Amino acid sequence: MALLTGSLLSLLSAIVILTLAQGARPINWRFAFRIEDVKKVIRAIGVKFGESSSFYAYTSVILIYFNAHEVPDLIITSTISLLILTLIMSAVMTRVKPTKVLMLSYVIFSLINAFMFRINPLLLFALFGMADAIAYTPQSLYLVSLFRGDIKHVGAGVSYHVASSLGGLMTYLISILISMYGLKAGLIATPTLLLMSCIASMMALLI
Repeated sequence: MALLTGSLLSLLSAIVILTLAQGARPINWRFAFRIEDVKKVIRAIGVKFGESSSFYAYTSVILIYFNAHEVPDLIITSTISLLILTLIMSAVMTRVKPTKVLMLSYVIFSLINAFMFRINPLLLFALFGMADAIAYTPQSLYLVSLFRGDIKHVGAGVSYHVASSLGGLMTYLISILISMYGLKAGLIATPTLLLMSCIASMMALLI
């Protein structure tokens, strides 16, 4: 049902875009590739990577682990936290620079990831929702601001999706480590890898 709803919304969006595009003037657009664009793409990927890694890990591997221990309502808890903090951060972003908010989010994420298995699961997922909201809200503004006008949307889009793909691969890496070396290795590897991804994002922000 969820997949069908998403597909119908995508179809509706396509119809709206095509309707609005009728009669629009063609745009003479030329792509000018520069070395600094590659550097900015790498930087943007680095900034997004920490949030993506944590998001996919918490909603897959970590969620499965706690569900196996019969801890209910984790997704509901994180969703409520994420929703509330996203609305709050949307208002805050009108007054605060995206870089400061992103840095704060990765400091919080680092602390949460480092002690994830020592925190009550419900509290952990509430904190995850909070940290993800703080990290996710300024991303669109920050990523677009990195690139010059003629490629800002393409540059931001490519960086976003590449970072998301790399973040998703983190769950596979954790799963492989667990399958090869057991759950105990996973309990060590998961916080370590996620902490490293957050540190990588903080370094990308400081470059």
